[in-house]
Amino acid sequence: MAERPSGKKLKENELVLQKLKETFDRNENVTVDSNGTNVWVMLVAAEPLSDLLAENLPHPLSGRKPTHRVRVVLRTTDAQAGTNPYVDGSDFFLAVDEQQQTADFVWEEESFGDAPLFHGGDVASADRWVKELGEPFHVQLKDPFLTRE
Repeated sequence: MAERPSGKKLKENELVLQKLKETFDRNENVTVDSNGTNVWVMLVAAEPLSDLLAENLPHPLSGRKPTHRVRVVLRTTDAQAGTNPYVDGSDFFLAVDEQQQTADFVWEEESFGDAPLFHGGDVASADRWVKELGEPFHVQLKDPFLTRE
């Protein structure tokens, strides 16, 4: 069960961010490995799905119903070129259960099989794209594996 060090349960957005970081964040120690590439979650906005929105879902419901649409932008740093000024982003659907302290992808195969919805754009454009869904609740512009927060 996910909990803060204080013992309090995580909120929905915290559960979403935890799942995204577990899935996407990758520290390949680019300061030591000249072939490494760090990947991190740069921007995240989430929209809870109401019954009205659920009628217009991109895939048929089979099994778990998504509770949130999440817009994610990823950024990379490699040992050769440094932090990439261009980023990619996609929408994902998650089933978030605050009581059970879980966040799981719904339609994982479809979501990960498609090309990014936002591909190779600059950071400012990615920020505008994310804000079309909602105000980001997570912003990490600099590589967290190279800088201290």
